[in-house]
Amino acid sequence: MSKKDGKTVLLKAVDSKGFYTLKSPDHTIVESCELAEKACPVKIISVKEV
Repeated sequence: MSKKDGKTVLLKAVDSKGFYTLKSPDHTIVESCELAEKACPVKIISVKEV
């Protein structure tokens, strides 16, 4: 998280039309991502498992 503006960066993510996407074969991170989605105060995080 940036100390200047409070923004965070999704590591190893790809920018596509203003959306940062992380595709990972590791399905063990889904629960952590879903917790982050629920905790996000502005509801900007979405998690899709394919």
